[in-house]
Amino acid sequence: MPERAKQHYLTKVALIAWREFRFTALTKGFIFGAVAMPVLMFGVIALMPMLLSRESPPLVGTIVIADPSGTILPRARDILASPPSNVEVLQDLAENPPTDPAAQLDALSELGDTPTQRIEVEWRAEQSLDAIEPMKSELREGLILAGAAIPIASLDPSVEAKPFELYIPSSLSPKHVRQITRAIQQAVEDERIARSGIDANLISRLAKVPSPATTRISPEGGEAQERTELRLIVPGAFMMLLWICVFTSANYLLTTTIEEKSNKVMEVLLAAASPMQLLAGKILGYSMVSLVMLVMYGGLGMAGLAAATMLDLVPMSHIAYLLIFFVMAYFMVSSMMAAVGSAVSDLREAQSLVGPVMMLLIVPLMLWAPIIENPNGPLATIASFIPPASPFVMVLRLTASTEEIPIWQTALAIAWGFGCAWGMLWLAARIFRVGVLMQGKPPTPKELVKWAFVK
Repeated sequence: MPERAKQHYLTKVALIAWREFRFTALTKGFIFGAVAMPVLMFGVIALMPMLLSRESPPLVGTIVIADPSGTILPRARDILASPPSNVEVLQDLAENPPTDPAAQLDALSELGDTPTQRIEVEWRAEQSLDAIEPMKSELREGLILAGAAIPIASLDPSVEAKPFELYIPSSLSPKHVRQITRAIQQAVEDERIARSGIDANLISRLAKVPSPATTRISPEGGEAQERTELRLIVPGAFMMLLWICVFTSANYLLTTTIEEKSNKVMEVLLAAASPMQLLAGKILGYSMVSLVMLVMYGGLGMAGLAAATMLDLVPMSHIAYLLIFFVMAYFMVSSMMAAVGSAVSDLREAQSLVGPVMMLLIVPLMLWAPIIENPNGPLATIASFIPPASPFVMVLRLTASTEEIPIWQTALAIAWGFGCAWGMLWLAARIFRVGVLMQGKPPTPKELVKWAFVK
């Protein structure tokens, strides 16, 4: 191709790419979703410590305890007056996890510095369990804060502990319920220990076994500290970031191609550019859209880690691999979406053609846990070479493994992946040049193959 003709060709491709980017990325909706929203989220995260009040809601009212032994009330009163430590809060959450999300957030808010809370509780003891019914009546009328019934069997250390009854009004907050429950439960436990004649401090020392400092040893002799929870969160975040950025822009590509074809805009565009120029411009234009999303949301995650002084969890090699497999994944997925969009006239027709491909792309989500659990296992290794799921699987493997992925597997996955991406782009170009001018009945998969391979 002569140099001047080549420059003219590339100029048209660049103009089409800029058109696609401008009409997608330079809109109020996209700017808010992809740019303003991450900035706003980071601002909220940074200001969260200042926005959260350290003053807990006051606990005021009367608590009635029906206890024939008369020993629980003094203990519960002293325990309620002393706030729990972080260890006690976490232990309580592990033993009695709240099912309501709001209650979970409320429970986690107790961690950190001890919040100031006004506690003005009057305690009233009842010597007989017959006081339960009058206690319920007082609760219905709003005269007391809570009531508890402690049977004698609950305090006998020679038998298994029996549960006590706690009665609360429907208006009592989950946090206050936990506070009252902890106080009475701890009081019952202390009383059982006291009656057994065993030193409570000795039991506490025997029960407090610190968690082990786990070090993972690789076959090559390398050592790394094991962080189980982070091995799940960080790789998942990398894969979801890649997934969201690629599929959002590829979906834009699919829908705009279908709309332009159905509205006859495509015919106008083809009067000024060839199908290959149009396809190249569209794919390049939406690649910039995807890149903007990657930078914004990835930057938000990195800023959050930096604010928490946890940037060491994401080495630069992981960022490099993310960029490499982002390019691979984008060209794989966008090629398929462009081909499908050119072959159909509405979104309903596109679903039947995109469906089988989506099944393969869901594989990384379905195999998330087993791949993270064993990044060098046969399942993860095989899935690394199945396009178009391979870039997502490789991102999971490379960020999850505490041991080195064999370098030959990484190099082969990159070479094979870009080869597949190039092949998909070639097939998409063959289908696009025919499908973009076709109208009427949508093609069958057999016809698509014919368009791709028959000259």
